[in-house]
Amino acid sequence: MDKKLFRAEVAGFIAVSVLGTFAHFLFALSGDFLPIGLFTPVNESVWEHLKLLFFPYFFYSIAEFFLLQKPAGFFMVKFKGAVVGMVFIVAFFYTYSGILGKSILAFDILSFFLGVFAAFLISYMLIKNGAGKKPKANAVGLALFAVTAGAFFLFTFCPPFLEIFKDPRTLGYGI
Repeated sequence: MDKKLFRAEVAGFIAVSVLGTFAHFLFALSGDFLPIGLFTPVNESVWEHLKLLFFPYFFYSIAEFFLLQKPAGFFMVKFKGAVVGMVFIVAFFYTYSGILGKSILAFDILSFFLGVFAAFLISYMLIKNGAGKKPKANAVGLALFAVTAGAFFLFTFCPPFLEIFKDPRTLGYGI
């Protein structure tokens, strides 16, 4: 499984990187079609840009689950990878922009790719080391993915008035 797992994770990194990059433009290309906005950024806030990692990673994880023949605890491990990737993006953004006093597009793009890399690296290491093999870990992992997706859906329309949800271009929140 080691080579198969490694190839699946490399393919996932590529797929999520490509899909996440495309997803950045999809809402505008769709004519601001609201169902598309549930899964893609509707503004330039940091929170909305986490969708670029989260949804492609989740959808790829579903496909990978079947490809790897349904390993125990898989979705819990993949959820941990998603969290690590998203936390990396947020930490990277606020660290560099806090130091420089502004955001730089090249660093924002870099943070996305490094976040995707971190997500797949963590999940690879956890699966390889046998983490998350408890009987209910898949159900709990899927539930955590669903709760997080629900938060993305809710905050697309009703975000809290916190900096992470603020669109730096319009100074607005959500749609």
